[in-house]
Amino acid sequence: MKKIILFLMAIANFAFAIAQFPTTVIPSANCVVFKAFTNSDEGFSSSSIYSDANDVSFNWNSILGAEIESSGLATRNASLISPVYLNADSGKLTIGFSYMAPAGTVYRVRIISGIISPPLEVLASTANGPVYTALPATSGTVCMTMADADLTIGKPIRIELTFMVVNHAGENIVLDNLAASAIDGSLPVTFTGFVARKNADETLQLLWNVAEEFNVKGYMVEASTNGISFSNIGYVAANRKSRYEMNYASHLNHTMYFRVKNIDLDGNSKYTPIIKVLAPEKESPQMEIYPSPSKDLVTIQHQKAFEKALVILFTTDGIPVLQKIVQPNTFQTQINIGSLPQGVYLLKYTDGKGKLQTKVLFKQ
Repeated sequence: MKKIILFLMAIANFAFAIAQFPTTVIPSANCVVFKAFTNSDEGFSSSSIYSDANDVSFNWNSILGAEIESSGLATRNASLISPVYLNADSGKLTIGFSYMAPAGTVYRVRIISGIISPPLEVLASTANGPVYTALPATSGTVCMTMADADLTIGKPIRIELTFMVVNHAGENIVLDNLAASAIDGSLPVTFTGFVARKNADETLQLLWNVAEEFNVKGYMVEASTNGISFSNIGYVAANRKSRYEMNYASHLNHTMYFRVKNIDLDGNSKYTPIIKVLAPEKESPQMEIYPSPSKDLVTIQHQKAFEKALVILFTTDGIPVLQKIVQPNTFQTQINIGSLPQGVYLLKYTDGKGKLQTKVLFKQ
């Protein structure tokens, strides 16, 4: 029995990591409607996270202009989970909602990290005392401030509202007029690198790295022969990974340019820097750095990389300030210099077989 309990605890800890600080829940009168559900479901989902026979789903009702759970079961759990928002207050979140529900309905509010990779951290919760809190009536509004040091300003968050009915059949649960001191709009993906690697058959493998994905639908890969006019050559669906790839099956007869465009669920997009892949007869170029001057992400065009290839950035005094291992069989490397002071730096590239290239880099 002890082993079973420990196993279940391990599963629970993997699914949700508990925040470091307890939450203080304070009644408030400052709730301002954030999502009215008048014209859409506002991106809320109602997927089950409990794997419980009593789970039911909310659905958006266009006539009511609200979210409604209408199973009428005597005993049921129903949850709504918001898209990713940015917390607008330091150390707190004011949240509220309007409702209609059967007598005796209880609820719980949890603020979950917007970073969608396990463990899913619970940043704040009304369940510090009793797991569920009774709704004050069969209809009305709830307004509260959840104070918790884990709720830092600008932090990506999701709001989870859970309602539970026990032994009371026939009536719907209706939720409307969500209030939240948060900023709309999920963060776009952050690209951390984009390179092209030569395959053995002289085709290309395009690889890109991303930081945490927020609200990302997928990635459109684009190619150009002049670095100005681009066309789509493929699409890769987002899958909450840190690295993606796509093969470009055509053989290079001339220099090509590539970039990747992320497509967010809300229609927004963002591009990687453009990389240049030289035709075979031009594969021993002088090193290029672009853009230069630069504020953050820099692309380095260099000779073919082998095992143990390195890029090292030095100050003019010869002090190394940044080093990155280069992916073998690539001709580009990207580094982020956003945290470095403005000034002039010397960039050195060694291909792993003794060849060295150097160039001056200007940081804005």
